[in-house]
Amino acid sequence: MNYTAHEACPGCGVHLPKSDGPTHRYIGASAGCWAMFSALVNAGEPPLAPAPTNTLLVDAYAAQHPGQPSPQAIQSVAVHLITLYGVLIKGVAVDNAVWLRQQALHPGKTGKKDRFEWLSPPNLFETITVADIVKQTTPSARTEQAAHYVMSVWDAWSKPHEAVIAGWYEKYVY
Repeated sequence: MNYTAHEACPGCGVHLPKSDGPTHRYIGASAGCWAMFSALVNAGEPPLAPAPTNTLLVDAYAAQHPGQPSPQAIQSVAVHLITLYGVLIKGVAVDNAVWLRQQALHPGKTGKKDRFEWLSPPNLFETITVADIVKQTTPSARTEQAAHYVMSVWDAWSKPHEAVIAGWYEKYVY
């Protein structure tokens, strides 16, 4: 019998073959999940069809894999949720996602450290995962699933925390 050990990703719950590969220091993903995400967004493997929402994959992934409370993790999740809020709720053009991230980090009246608080993560094990995107058989199907993924992660976070995220947006972006 050929048995491959699997592990659950602590961020999204997907079960993938156990890997000794690298992980991110504050994004809470298993090595296998991190490798799958990195291949998708950095190497285009498997390829996606061009679509504006592809830009938001990094925001959704970081929010779906919040890690443990630390200054870096708190700031990361906040900035990526602010970006999702700006594009999905406030109607900021997706081409301005980098600008949204920069605005959220701009020192302004307060230093960028300690401006955000840890938000208790919602149940992210019920959201779509990067594995759900990758298993689609065509670039257009993967891109459609990627758009659903972004919305799935946003919906999970917005239910308990949209008011806080909106407050951060108003305070640090506009």
